[in-house]
Amino acid sequence: MYTIVCDSAKNYIHIKLVGSIGIDEMVKCVNETIEATKKLRRGYHVITDIAGFAPTTPEVAKQIERVQAHFVASGVRKGARVVGGKVLAGLQFNRTSSNVGYSSVNVATFEDALKELSK
Repeated sequence: MYTIVCDSAKNYIHIKLVGSIGIDEMVKCVNETIEATKKLRRGYHVITDIAGFAPTTPEVAKQIERVQAHFVASGVRKGARVVGGKVLAGLQFNRTSSNVGYSSVNVATFEDALKELSK
């Protein structure tokens, strides 16, 4: 399951991934995320909440890498990743991020993400 909230007034997008997500659902999530970022101005922020997300397959990881590449190409300023206690999922996202030059800091909570992005 996933949710996407785009706040154009504050110029950020919040993507929350929960549980195990298959390839079809991840493709849909990535496509919707890319469309949502078109409502934002260059220099926008990304909050990705993966605290409830299960580590995933290589083909799903490729979709994550695709959306991270889009963030870079479309002018993202900062990213914050809510990992809670999900060390493995955080490592998987770090790996895909480094493949495309996307920089995101891991934090414990959504509130921590908002603080990080306001710096």
